Amino acid sequence: MMKKLALLLVSILLLQGISRAEEYDPQNTMLALNMAVVSVHRIITTQSRAVLDDEYQNIINNLSLGNIRSDPEITELYEKLLDVAGRKKLRSEEAEYLRKNYDAAAKKSISGALSDFGKSSVAAIREDGSIGAFFGSFSTLLSVGAASYFKYQTGGVNLKGSLEDNLYRLKAEDLADFNELQKQLLSSSWNLMNKYSLPDEYRLVQRSMDDFSKAVDGDNEPAQKLRMLQALEDDFRVYAPYWYYRAKAAHDTGDEEEARVCLDVFDEVWRPVLRRDPYMLEAAKFRINDLVKDGLPYDEEKRQVLLGFCGIMRGNTMREDWVNNLFAGAVYYALDEKDEGIRCLSANIDFGYEEELSGAVLQYMRAGVPAVMLFSEALRLLKLNELTAGMSSPDRQRVFMIADCLDGKDGAPERLALVAKTPAELHALRVSLLRSPENFAEVSLLAENQPLSGDELSRDYAVILPALKVYSDDGNALAMVMLADMYLYGWGVDEYPELAKSLYFKAAEKGELYAQSMYVSMLILDRKREAVVEVPEPSADKKPQKDRKPLLRFWPFKRQ
Repeated sequence: MMKKLALLLVSILLLQGISRAEEYDPQNTMLALNMAVVSVHRIITTQSRAVLDDEYQNIINNLSLGNIRSDPEITELYEKLLDVAGRKKLRSEEAEYLRKNYDAAAKKSISGALSDFGKSSVAAIREDGSIGAFFGSFSTLLSVGAASYFKYQTGGVNLKGSLEDNLYRLKAEDLADFNELQKQLLSSSWNLMNKYSLPDEYRLVQRSMDDFSKAVDGDNEPAQKLRMLQALEDDFRVYAPYWYYRAKAAHDTGDEEEARVCLDVFDEVWRPVLRRDPYMLEAAKFRINDLVKDGLPYDEEKRQVLLGFCGIMRGNTMREDWVNNLFAGAVYYALDEKDEGIRCLSANIDFGYEEELSGAVLQYMRAGVPAVMLFSEALRLLKLNELTAGMSSPDRQRVFMIADCLDGKDGAPERLALVAKTPAELHALRVSLLRSPENFAEVSLLAENQPLSGDELSRDYAVILPALKVYSDDGNALAMVMLADMYLYGWGVDEYPELAKSLYFKAAEKGELYAQSMYVSMLILDRKREAVVEVPEPSADKKPQKDRKPLLRFWPFKRQ
């Protein structure tokens, strides 16, 4: 399989490098024309200026003229299409609004995927230790950030919002212009087929495009979408984007063999007619995913093939497509091509397309953080930056040091021990060291020595309270323990024993021995309080009854 992929990669790279061959391939002309036909059809079908803008940027104005023979018929049509579409596409402020809308949706979905990736990749590395294990986790990210060209097909952009929806609707006269262009494009495809003696299967017809649009843009389940696309094979067998959509539908249904076959056919019929081809970009990502999804053994041959597909991915990524720049940079970095990885992330920031997440990842790339930690560290940094916004430098440093302890960073307790002075810092230090029963008295000792002033404690804990709540909500057991102590003893918050008990229980379920001990102790105290009740004097004819309150005879957690 590796040799086959290597040969495939070489052929793709050679095709991408062709400007003009001695024997011209007329399929280049037909594919360029058919892409224009489908683009205009999408514009007419959706009647959306947002889709028009997308088609203009990614297909119509993205033609690789050096790889297409200058047939007057197609040249004149493309010039007219560029003129009509260019006059009706979005204004800059409208396009900027939609880009921000898409970026916000993309960041939300990607942050969730990156968080899951951080947990699974760390676990994989600890178990396996190989770069293959890292990529086995990384592959799940590739399907999250499709090229920005596909954002309207995946529901990533909401066309309604602060701008009126009718701003994004094409007017009747605009649709008339595109309908006329559609007729001319279809007529030209017939003439060019005759000119180059191509079979009729190269010509797209209106009825087939209507059905293709229903399959691709419709709200269909993956299995239904796959069946619909399979039924259209005879009409689209030489149209490369069709095989991409079919491969994606097969992948979404879990039929990886069908997806692999579709990608092979995609490579056979694909021609380099676009300068940056979103379909080739997504196909390369599929190939990367197929290579690494099982965390296969890593070797130099595989590394070179991965680098090749990563190069295709990067070469076909639009500059504003920051999601794929981010992923390509991470792949390069993981394959020990750190300078290339840094360049990908720098492009996002330098051109102002996405600075927050890219900046955090770039910071750790430049620091030489292991690839497996890139995204988890970046997300952690973003979370802490948000939690410490507006804080003084000393307070910000305190939160970061306590967060290091909560996150179990190597050497974090030792670093905190060198500077810990405030009650909150001492509390975090002692809780982070509670890993065996002999240390449980540490917090009790801390409670005895806490300042009596509630105001002083409140000011001290106010700095770290927001972080503790966020970490606790995220499932961090040590944060739960700290919050439970605070609510039990009233450190910086009002005493709330029931909430303390609930937090101890949640932390205990995660295996924290101290939390288990505290929870059981609170249960015992509750039972003792219940037992202290007024007992009426027994009547002379009845014997006193022993208290029948049940004793605590269980340990409600798994033994560690």
